[in-house]
Amino acid sequence: MKETRATRKIKTVATHALVLHRRPVLFLQIAKEFATIGGMLSPSQPIRLPVEDKLAALRRLDKSRTWNSLDDQLYCTICKSVISGRQIEVVGGTNGLRALHLKCSTPGCFSTPADWILPVKSDTVREIDIRFRDNGA
Repeated sequence: MKETRATRKIKTVATHALVLHRRPVLFLQIAKEFATIGGMLSPSQPIRLPVEDKLAALRRLDKSRTWNSLDDQLYCTICKSVISGRQIEVVGGTNGLRALHLKCSTPGCFSTPADWILPVKSDTVREIDIRFRDNGA
């Protein structure tokens, strides 16, 4: 009777060890599948829209600011560039898998509206700097 309990115990421990040993392999296989799928889905190409449609898209997709025209400018805090509504890219949505969204047009920058702020003129920056340096006096 002791042998059967011991044998069962050994089998149980061996099974758990095998499962724990295979777990990283399983995760690796899943990661490879996602990498393969991700490679097939290339980054979305910008959608070419007529002027009035692009302005409507900016207004709909960027609710944090009012868009008066495509000439409105924002400062991208990621790539440190000033971009206009004309330069901002509308991407996604074409294959049904991705929602439409806005992206910075600077090559290699994937910032979104959350990363953009209103540009500040250098004179204003200097004035703010002087006030903070002199403690407002």
